[in-house]
Amino acid sequence: MKTSENLKFFLTLFLALFIFSGIQGQDWPGWRGQNRDGIVKGFNNPEVWPSQLTQVWQQKVGLGDASISFVSGKLFLNVKLEEFETALCLDAATGKTVWSTILNPAPEVTGGARSHPGPRSTPTVKNGKVYLIGAGGKLNCLDANSGKAIWKNESYTEVPVFFAAMSPLVVDGKCIAHLNGKENGTVVAFNADNGEIIWELKGEPSTYSSPLLMKLGNEEIIILQTETDVIGISKTGSLLWKIPTPGEQRFYNSSTPLIDGQNIIVCGQGKGTKSFKIEKSGDKYSFTENWVNPDFGTSFNTPVLKDGYLYAHEARMGKLYCLNAVSGKTCWADTTSQNRFASTLDLGKVLLSLPANGKILVFEPNPEKYVQKVLYKIAETEVYAHPLVVGDKIYVKEQELLTCWQVK
Repeated sequence: MKTSENLKFFLTLFLALFIFSGIQGQDWPGWRGQNRDGIVKGFNNPEVWPSQLTQVWQQKVGLGDASISFVSGKLFLNVKLEEFETALCLDAATGKTVWSTILNPAPEVTGGARSHPGPRSTPTVKNGKVYLIGAGGKLNCLDANSGKAIWKNESYTEVPVFFAAMSPLVVDGKCIAHLNGKENGTVVAFNADNGEIIWELKGEPSTYSSPLLMKLGNEEIIILQTETDVIGISKTGSLLWKIPTPGEQRFYNSSTPLIDGQNIIVCGQGKGTKSFKIEKSGDKYSFTENWVNPDFGTSFNTPVLKDGYLYAHEARMGKLYCLNAVSGKTCWADTTSQNRFASTLDLGKVLLSLPANGKILVFEPNPEKYVQKVLYKIAETEVYAHPLVVGDKIYVKEQELLTCWQVK
């Protein structure tokens, strides 16, 4: 091969790898993205935001509050279609169905959750498999390419008051889920390939928060908010610490903890927002409270941590606010009521929030004051699922419809 041909070949190869790595970097394989922190990579931030978003396509996909996952150009959804909980895989560019797999008969959702009849657990996509939890606690594992069933577990079907909602964490060949309800809450690590139970941690009342990883030195630890405590669990299933986070009489926690170095930030327990520092000495772990802000916490919204500041919607009226993540002090609070059900994402130069009222808010990550750049009405029904942002596309799952919007 000639020198010029060699150069052309390697340039082509480099470009292909660069494009592929960019696409991979935009993958959103489960709840709140790659690291469960709400940080979107590769968003094409426009110099001037358009007056309206452009609708690319819209599909009726079914009921459910579960958010959308995205891997390698495909969308993965957990929905209720007619009488069944169903996994869907769609082509992200066209919205066309790649495959559809029935998972479980849909349970009757009763009580305070009856107006939310579909699944509320976001699919986790890892190593060619999709892991989904139904409203009744049944866990399914499917082949991501074909939708073919690989394994299923139906052993933990006691549910909390508002039914199963946490999203499974897949790490080191284990699928980790917090299942059952208040009385028999159990953290379970399944073999991610075949569903065999590797370990159980019993006696931890389940709620609606999802597990994530925290790195202390060279060690990765599973962090989980239960109904009563924030706990640290080793990857072998040992309980390492338990931080009491008592709530109000009518307790619910749908907010996932935030990790900031050695600090864990929690909110949604009915008593504002708290920060704890975790330290290890020998084989022992200890925690100290860094700060508490009793005035601002969330209800059905997980904050975004951006450049040392927290941005979120407060628990009562859904007003946007900002806290200093080092001191806990309130930086600002907007006066406009939105909705306590809301989703917040970090798009890099801007932040995006989607309250349940179906209005996308784009605003500056500004700790001095609330500066809104643009507002879009994008849904006619309420929106409870997190939006998905890939490149210049925003995917929104409302009551039964999934819409692909383009920023242009």
